[in-house]
Amino acid sequence: MHFELKSQSKYRDGVRLGDDVPLIVPGQIYGVFDGATDPRGTIVGGIGTGRLAALTVAQLMTDMASTPGLRDIPAPQIVHHLTSGLATRTDPLALPIPPSTTLAIALDCGDEWRFMTLGDTGIRLNGTEVLRHEKLIDSVSTVARVCVFKRLQEREADPDVLEKSVRRVIFLGFDAAVREAVLDRAAADQIISQAIEANGLEADAASVVAFLNGGIQTQFRLGNATGSPLCFDTLNGTVPQLGHLIDMVRPKSDVQSIEIFSDGYPDFPEMAVMSEWEERFHRAEEVDFHKTGPFAAVKGSTSDEYFDDRTVLLLSGL
Repeated sequence: MHFELKSQSKYRDGVRLGDDVPLIVPGQIYGVFDGATDPRGTIVGGIGTGRLAALTVAQLMTDMASTPGLRDIPAPQIVHHLTSGLATRTDPLALPIPPSTTLAIALDCGDEWRFMTLGDTGIRLNGTEVLRHEKLIDSVSTVARVCVFKRLQEREADPDVLEKSVRRVIFLGFDAAVREAVLDRAAADQIISQAIEANGLEADAASVVAFLNGGIQTQFRLGNATGSPLCFDTLNGTVPQLGHLIDMVRPKSDVQSIEIFSDGYPDFPEMAVMSEWEERFHRAEEVDFHKTGPFAAVKGSTSDEYFDDRTVLLLSGL
């Protein structure tokens, strides 16, 4: 087996840590955990709360590596163990936004591979088959952000100042943007309507209105919740409700390559080769630096930051 790892913080200076945490326990577990960046910038023990969640779950998963019969433990039981451990670590902190993370792991089970994903960190098998759940709420945020970007672009020439302003609107919500006179109410409502229409959510318009008016800072309320199409499963110390967990077993004879990746890569390479992952990333940066076009996202890049942390763990020669 040959493996390669690339994990790059979103901060271009290379000094500050991002929220992606890769995990390699040779012969047992390979994984990537993408902590959710706290829109309020909360720091605990010198690291962001997203990284805290990812590190905590990665350590819990490492501890489970030596558990007899791990390959046969039901997925909900594994998730319960991770959830309970994360709650034990973070509940005493009484943070305003519970730290949360995704999970994507490959378990070496002798003659088989077992793959598990929760959230939008994914796994690609043999360069073709992708295991990943994409969140509708991110699509809503992305449509709204692109609309805000294009509107504010008309009056702000500095691209970094523009991106900072757009992030503030999307992170803190349209109600705050109206209070701060960044947008008037009519413009805010029009953008919200565009996000509703683009995602076919007319029947659930109230959920979208409430979310976008409150901003991404309120998104945690929809994690492991029910009652809205914007809800999503995550690892945040509570029990996932929606069945978004993917758990699959494959004979090793059917698997030639495994790529485990966070959502900081906006495009897939044709082949399972590390250099091609990076080539595709940098091409996307050149083609759509602000992430408002073919690689539209919840954030854009700036002179100080890439649009997100990015990690890919590649196993080949299997």
